[in-house]
Amino acid sequence: MDWIRSIAQKIRNAFKPTTQNPQSQKIMLTKLMHMVEQTQEEEYSCDDVLQLLDEYAEMVSHGEDAEKIMPLIKHHLDMCPDCREEAEALLSIVQSK
Repeated sequence: MDWIRSIAQKIRNAFKPTTQNPQSQKIMLTKLMHMVEQTQEEEYSCDDVLQLLDEYAEMVSHGEDAEKIMPLIKHHLDMCPDCREEAEALLSIVQSK
């Protein structure tokens, strides 16, 4: 799972010696731990989400309850800032039509 690897890398980076202030490190670690706590038994990878993102965006733009219909996509978007950015851009394009 791409986002789990990303979290692992962020955790490794958080424990490297740095000039970053301790409060910033604490905030980052708190966010990372929250993401780990939210991990589910079944997860979609970034590739899975990107393959279904157009369908998800169409549902949202038509006022359908995409979160309920595709909860694994919603969960991934909540956890993965890169995919969330892609989704927001796609949704913006779809809604501008």
